[in-house]
Parts: sequence; structure tokens; C-alpha cells
Amino acid sequence: MSSFSRLLSTISKKVVKPFSPTPSTQKIHKFSLLDQCMGNFYMPLVLFYPKHQLEQGPKQLSKLLENSFSKALTYHQPWVGSLRDNATIHCDDTGAEFFDVEVNCSMNQVVHRPDLTFPPGLSWKNVPHANDGGRLSVAQLSHFDCGGMSISVCMSHKVGDARSAFSFLKDWATITRQYPNDELSCPSYYVQDSLMPSLPDGPLKFPVVVEPNEEESVEFEKRFFLSESNIRALKALIVDDPSSIVQNPTTTEVVSAIVYKCAAIAGANISNGNDSSSQMVLVSDLRKTIPPSIKSTSTIGNILTAFSTPIYNLEDLRLPKLVADIRKSKHELSTRDNFKENKWISEMLEYANKINTGIEDDQSYRQKSSCHDVYRCSSICNIPFQDLDFGWGRPTRASIASTPFSNMIYLMNTQDQNKGIEVFINLNQQQMSIFEQDKEFLQFASPVGDNHVHEDKEKLYCMEAF
Repeated sequence: MSSFSRLLSTISKKVVKPFSPTPSTQKIHKFSLLDQCMGNFYMPLVLFYPKHQLEQGPKQLSKLLENSFSKALTYHQPWVGSLRDNATIHCDDTGAEFFDVEVNCSMNQVVHRPDLTFPPGLSWKNVPHANDGGRLSVAQLSHFDCGGMSISVCMSHKVGDARSAFSFLKDWATITRQYPNDELSCPSYYVQDSLMPSLPDGPLKFPVVVEPNEEESVEFEKRFFLSESNIRALKALIVDDPSSIVQNPTTTEVVSAIVYKCAAIAGANISNGNDSSSQMVLVSDLRKTIPPSIKSTSTIGNILTAFSTPIYNLEDLRLPKLVADIRKSKHELSTRDNFKENKWISEMLEYANKINTGIEDDQSYRQKSSCHDVYRCSSICNIPFQDLDFGWGRPTRASIASTPFSNMIYLMNTQDQNKGIEVFINLNQQQMSIFEQDKEFLQFASPVGDNHVHEDKEKLYCMEAF
């Protein structure tokens, strides 16, 4: 994206504070145990709006969005506070960064390469320390020379997950639509440590550091689109197989299964005779299981867990089996209290214990854990980013920045006029060259936009999930 950076010119960069100060009774935000396990890195989300939807000029839109942003922040004090330690945020109204930029190209040139719509160097990166000017939330308005505009945010994952970021954007959109009225009928609720309390002996202390493998430091992200009709055909293919157990597979089940299968086969082809076994780890939103006494329309925090498939050898990678195993793992997840028995937390506690007691160092632990390939899949298909209306209609496209995490798969819904699922997958260059030519995958998927190459060897202080 370096060549594209020359197309940017900054109109303004400022710190926006909440319209109303945080009450003294709400100055401390307590992290849940899962929040403490989460890395403090930015989630980058962007919405695109074409010129024909915008009734005001760039200056008027920028002023409106800056003012409504300030009013929205009043309801979201943790995202404009200061990280005090791994257990608390001091809601001191430090504020959020707000960029207003001009992009000297049309929106169509960027819509499938959205990295340009985020402040340089922030997407997915570790949030800088507050003493170095780091903010837990950042917004950018990008005005294209065709008259279109994008609204992007980088929100700290330490505060909340993708559903939480959506809740913030929804509140911002609502306030913008009804401006200058800043009342929210159903404001978002921060669960803090009410669901997964801290350990009695204090906050977790461990290095959550992920470094790109030196041998796989050049990563390629590609995006693929699966139309609704192709997804129906994929489901039919799986259901009609004589070995199929699941007769009503979901879209997420079948899409994640075929992407993982083809990626794992591509990985096995470059393993040079080494162990080609692999596994997929998926993320599950726990909001539907929140107790009624706490449940709110919009709950904010990291309210997640993880579940995984068995470890497969190459000959086990059959779509009906993968879908059946995903369904079985999801069912097992539903039979337990995932706030008391959270797999994500238990694995991070095990990791922290081994590192802090000196049983293993970080490098040896990760080497031991990498005896088979792990593919991580996170679906945000059920989060309606495409419905976010700031007063000029729904976005023509919602997207995320390209991810630097190896073997990472994201699934996201696409807009109404071209319904389906967009797949974001990041593999090393050699593996990607095989994956993108997989004939079975290309029966159902078509490539979107350009390749994204990652050569960033900077340490990423984060968990590999969204």
C-alpha cells in the first residue's frame, strides 16, 4: 500500500473528547478475565458510502460526524479512557483520535483495498501506551475525489470484540441520524467483570506476544466471494453425500469447512514430507447465553469462547466429516457453562502458568504447540455492519483491513445487491499460490480485488482472533 499512501492528504487530525464528562461513579472500568486474556490491539472496520447517497458536502459531513462522534463517546467511556493495568481502565476522558483525510482517487479504486481508509500503521497493531499518545479508539473519515466517503474505526480489542465495535458504530450512527438529539433509547451496556470475574490473586500477567514465523514472514491475504447460489450448491453437495450426517448445514459451517480443507491441503503440499496434520479453531459469541439479569440489547466486552475440530490427517479432510465435526463441537459447547468453563481462558491460563513459573519459555511453548498446523476461523456474518445508517442510507460495502495473522480466516456478509459471503484468508506465499488454484474451491468461490502482501516482522501483542 506504499504507492497508495501518496494519494492521501490529511485535512485535520485531532483528539475528540466525550461531549459530557464521565460521572465520578463510572471512572473505573473493570476487565473480565477474558478481557485480561485479550491482546490490546486494534480491530479495523470500514464502511463505504457513494456520492449519490450523500446530501451534504465534505466539510458539512465532517463537522456533523465529529460532533456526533463526541456525543457517542459519552456512552462509551472505556474506549476513551486510559489503560491503567491489565485489569482496569481509568475512564478519564482522554479522548479518541479523529482523522479527516482526502483520498486523491475514486472510491472504486479502494473499496476492495480498504487499508488506505485507516490511519497508517494502526490496523491490527498493538495500541501504543497512553504515555506515547496511544488511544483506545481511532476514527477516520476519508473523502474520495469521486464524492464518496468512508467511515473507519480502529477499536481496542482489549475493551470489546467485533460485536462490541458494532454496538459503538450503531450508537454513533443513531446519534448522527437524529442530531442534534443525543438521547439513546437503548444505550449499550458494558458487562465488565460481571460474567467472568478476575482471579482472586489479581490481574493476569503474561506476555501475549505473537511473532510471524521467520520462515513464513511474507504473508499473502486474498479475498474470495461465495454467492448465495454457490453456497446453496455447496450445501447440496455436502447433504447429498452418502456419508453426510448433517442434513441442515449452516452457511458458516459449509464455508469455513471448504476454506479450511483447501488451505490445509495446500499446506500439506508444501510440508516437504513433514507431518501434514491440521486443526481448525473457531470463535463463538456467547451473548445468547448471557443470564437474563445481565442481558441487554447491546452488550459490550469480550464475550467469546473458542472451540475446535479434531486434528486431521490429510485423508480425513472430507467436507461431510468436517461439517459434522464442527456441528458436534458446537453442540458440546452448548452443553456447558462457557462463562465458568471458557476454553479460551483455560488455554491462556495454562500458557501464563508455564511462562510465569519458568516451566517453559514463550518460544519453546509455541514450538511445542505447533506440532500440527492450526487454522483459526472467525465469522462476523451475523453482525449487521451493512445496516449501519448514519442518515444517508446503508453502506454499499462494509469491510476490514487486511490481516497479518498467518492461517487466519475471516467470514463476512456482503451487501444486498450481491449477497453472499466474503472470505478473508491469510497464508504464506507458497501456500497461497496453491490454495488460490484449488479447483474444488473455485467451483464455489471467485477472487475479489488485489493481493495483499505482509512483510511486517514487528511483534504483534495480540491473540489471533476477532
